[in-house]
Amino acid sequence: MQPPSRLRRTSIDRVQFESKNPPAAWAGTDDRAHHVWLEAQRFYKQNGYAIVWSDGKSPRPQMDGLIRAIRAADQEGLQPPDYGVDELDRIRQAFDASHAADTDVRFTYAYLQYASDLTHGTVDPEDIDPHWHAAPRDVDLHAALERGLVDNLIGDSLQKLAPLASQYKGLKHQLALARQNGGTSEAILQIAMNMDRWRWLPDDLGSRYLMVNIPAFRLDAIENGKSVLAMNVVTGKKDSPTPMLTDQMTTVVFSPYWNIPSDIVSKEILPKLDKDPDYLERNNIEMDESGQRYRQRPGKGNSLGQVKFLFPNHFNVYLHDTPAQSLFNRIERDFSHGCVRLERPLDLAKYVLRDQPEWTEDRIVAAMNRGVEQSVALKQPLPIYLVYFTAWAENGNA
Repeated sequence: MQPPSRLRRTSIDRVQFESKNPPAAWAGTDDRAHHVWLEAQRFYKQNGYAIVWSDGKSPRPQMDGLIRAIRAADQEGLQPPDYGVDELDRIRQAFDASHAADTDVRFTYAYLQYASDLTHGTVDPEDIDPHWHAAPRDVDLHAALERGLVDNLIGDSLQKLAPLASQYKGLKHQLALARQNGGTSEAILQIAMNMDRWRWLPDDLGSRYLMVNIPAFRLDAIENGKSVLAMNVVTGKKDSPTPMLTDQMTTVVFSPYWNIPSDIVSKEILPKLDKDPDYLERNNIEMDESGQRYRQRPGKGNSLGQVKFLFPNHFNVYLHDTPAQSLFNRIERDFSHGCVRLERPLDLAKYVLRDQPEWTEDRIVAAMNRGVEQSVALKQPLPIYLVYFTAWAENGNA
């Protein structure tokens, strides 16, 4: 098959096509449908408005390849009916040359819709929770479609869009087993939902990174796909949840001040101060001359403990030590104001500073106990992912 860009221009009316809204009968009217429609328009514009799924008289085998690929969408935790696969099959079997252009657009839209869901997920995480944010995967869907058409490997071009993470592949395997062994609909849905969440992460997480799984209350340091350090954590309460985000850890701060957020000041500090005039001094808290900003000095009892780990973000959350060690004995550990409290902060400090040999364990411990704030920049920023997975493939099980 010649490349789509070289196919003869036929049947697709440029002016009419570009002025159309997505056909509500099969494309939907929501924002996601509109986005896919814009991508379809852009694809045809880049390829000279040539039809690509037929020669104008009869279907090309790529049509069958797309139908087969979509029928297998359930293997990726997606639903074939969402992409109108039965109607695509009917159109293919009763191909009408007089409607070749409309058929072409329908198949292109279906490809891009499925490709978009495979790549970015079926829902925007912020629609579920405003504290959840995706890290967009850098994937060229048009290039994938063009390769699939030129090579007549539509299914392969779509398969390559699925996440590469071993955890995604593990969940995919567990999804197949759950269906094979008569798993409950709830279990199958949970696995599929977590597969979708992997589509919110970049393909390349890095050879070395930190991952905090919020509902599991766990932090892992991952190297080459394996956990080399794991610890319990405390995460945000329901009314102050830990956000889901992707960032880069840049700094370790020993003996940190705690710059108390204004909402904590108004909701917690000031009411206690009204009842106890000595509250600030007893808790080692100072305020500035304006009386608007409060901070807790480094030292014993500091709410951040002896060290914090920064990855700049607009939520102002970070990892830190805590004097409230008893919370780590609980199963449910959602007690923080949004930051992530660490069970073993010394071990994490040693890990992130391991390529800076001047920071020996003795020096780290001394800095943590000195009571004087000291910031240390990491030699290389370390990727960190705050995620929300309720199903995890491990040792062959989900």
